Amino acid sequence: MQDPTQLFTLEAAGRDLLAGGFDGASALRGLGMLAVFGGHLDAGHLSEQVRHTLLDSLDHKLLASFDADQLIDYRARRPQISFDGDRFLDYRSPRLELHLVSDALGRPFLLLSGPEPDYQWERFVASVLFLVDKLDVKLVALVDAVPMPVPHTRPLGVTTHGNQDELVAGLSTWSPQARMLSGVAQLLELRLDEKRRGTTGYTLHVPHYLADSAYPQAAVAALEYVGAALGLMLPTDELRERGREVDRELDRQTGSSGEITAMVQGLERNFDQHSSGTGRSLLVGPDEQVPDAEELGAAVEEYLQSQPRHALDEDTESGPERQPGDLPGEDDGPEPTDAG
Repeated sequence: MQDPTQLFTLEAAGRDLLAGGFDGASALRGLGMLAVFGGHLDAGHLSEQVRHTLLDSLDHKLLASFDADQLIDYRARRPQISFDGDRFLDYRSPRLELHLVSDALGRPFLLLSGPEPDYQWERFVASVLFLVDKLDVKLVALVDAVPMPVPHTRPLGVTTHGNQDELVAGLSTWSPQARMLSGVAQLLELRLDEKRRGTTGYTLHVPHYLADSAYPQAAVAALEYVGAALGLMLPTDELRERGREVDRELDRQTGSSGEITAMVQGLERNFDQHSSGTGRSLLVGPDEQVPDAEELGAAVEEYLQSQPRHALDEDTESGPERQPGDLPGEDDGPEPTDAG
């Protein structure tokens, strides 16, 4: 493996912090870190909403930038550029960065965010582990979101994971045993666990028909879980207001379409029938046996393979996006995809 420390560039604040010369550096060891990546398991535009909510609302300093040219497949996720009629300008390159952020009460934490790397996963993870060790990060919280056949009219489900039982026990509404497609977040969590570093993860369940729209409710839930895990006060007011707007639009579309109404009602019946409200799997009825790992793995993989690739970080996104609340009709279902 090539030197992982050559994969990122430290900004002035990052150099000072690692050298111990940053103002109050002794208080900046042992912080918590939030990691969120666009790309795989990013239903509802979760990563974009979390990143921009935190960086637009809270004081922050850029500590390190990762080399996107080595990590990102530009042809698969083409960056955006503007054209003003006779020339190109404002090229927006992908940004995978580590920030030092202060919450609403001035308590510091680290934010690792940006598009999920396409290449050099092990080297990227090793570079993150290097920074985690140097900064003596106490806990890494990872958030992502998966499309699920659940209705928007019911509480948002979650699958929890990690090695901190007190932060995840009893919260999961779906806890499968399955072999499934990995992302860099899952590899990072695995390697952190191998190094005996604290990890906790929260995978939100976004209604599958909203997976390609900005779904603020998922971002609110993610920030609430992370805030509780890391002891932070994170901003959610604007997200909640946008969520109310999305709910109003969903109600309007549901009320004006018999097809949509029938779809949502069917999902509600399935949810209510299979949910006990105690965190038990939504896929198992009260009188049914839990499927074995092979059956669950096949079901999960078949479902994920059937879903479209989800929206990427806005700086690497190309093409038009579905507007919040736009629901698919019966003939507007997800297209098959490689999902690899």
